[in-house]
Amino acid sequence: MVVGIIVIGHGRVAVEMVQTLESVLGPIEGLEAIATSYEDRPEEIRERVATAVGRVDRGQGVIILTDMLGDTPTNQSLAVARECGAEVVAGVNMPILIKLTSARDQMDARTLARFLQRYGQEHIFWATAGR
Repeated sequence: MVVGIIVIGHGRVAVEMVQTLESVLGPIEGLEAIATSYEDRPEEIRERVATAVGRVDRGQGVIILTDMLGDTPTNQSLAVARECGAEVVAGVNMPILIKLTSARDQMDARTLARFLQRYGQEHIFWATAGR
């Protein structure tokens, strides 16, 4: 069993991240992307997240990755997480997404969320600092 994954963000950022991931690793089961628009009502976003949770849950829990803390997609994901026990990690980037797909059969959702927070922070670099 593996942890289910949902990626949600503004515009098509989540969809593009998942498409990029799958172009490198191939199709990934139990992974969904949700695009949002400024026209979407919060209740619509919440319903889409709840429906996606039902589709990706494989019995080990679900992690919802959002693009930034404090926005409507994250707030609605948190509302769903309170109802179903999913974990939410805000600030998704490609290193986090790649690591999650490779580690989701090794930890439960809560342990994995804690690990991803540290991992994401460790993989943000000021690449030109030494010049």
